[in-house]
Amino acid sequence: MGNAIRWLKDLIIKIDPDTPEAAAKEDICTAIDTFIRERITVADTAIAATACAKIRNNTTIVTYAKSSIVEKTLLHAWESGTRFKVIVVDSRPLFEGRNLVRRLANAGIPVTYLMAAAAAHALKDADLVLLGAHAMMANGRLYSRIGTASVAMLAHFRDIPVIVLCESIKFTDRVALDSIVLNEVAPAEQLIPASKSLPTPPAATDAKKDDKDEVSQAKLENWRDLPNLQLLNILYDVTPAEYVNMVITEYGSLPPSSVPVVHRISTERDVRL
Repeated sequence: MGNAIRWLKDLIIKIDPDTPEAAAKEDICTAIDTFIRERITVADTAIAATACAKIRNNTTIVTYAKSSIVEKTLLHAWESGTRFKVIVVDSRPLFEGRNLVRRLANAGIPVTYLMAAAAAHALKDADLVLLGAHAMMANGRLYSRIGTASVAMLAHFRDIPVIVLCESIKFTDRVALDSIVLNEVAPAEQLIPASKSLPTPPAATDAKKDDKDEVSQAKLENWRDLPNLQLLNILYDVTPAEYVNMVITEYGSLPPSSVPVVHRISTERDVRL
């Protein structure tokens, strides 16, 4: 988003002050449409085509949460005749992976849905891990949905290739060493399960257990009244570069260490445009 905003500001600055307002707005809208088409739409198509070559028949692919470019790649590979299985690892409170599972299943792709706690089991028979990105940092680290780093780490320890699919527009010259200094925080209330009316338990022991669960949930719902409790609902984490084998962009496949070079090339291209 920062790259797009900087590009837009530079575009506006270069507009001739004598240009009529209507003409200037039309030129800006045309330039924005071109930017979206070349840097996102066409880029996604090129990335999906390159990534499809990495998918072989009878492989098991693991992905985390939901990435539009990963989804596009999997659907394109399946439509091209490649046959494989997909394991989607998800986490609460967003449950983004559910939408991906629905799309893949509707396309006829065999898919398994697991929560993040079972990530190690998901990777037991995996051949490839495909991940999306919120950003690629200048030090080669991946900035993506919270939980991505854990999946990449487990895959690294099992010698399973981890490939990140990312448009160059998401490359940044910023450096991230951890997930605390630069992050986004979602409402803490999302971490609290929604209250549900429980059916009448068949046995007294079950009733006691359910009563305890209701009491525990009530305490969590009133977490603001507890002085020593803080709920932290961060949205992203940082994956070290050594856990990523390859980054696929519209410029081709490259190691994480080449992120600054591609970022400089794409930035210079935007300036010329």
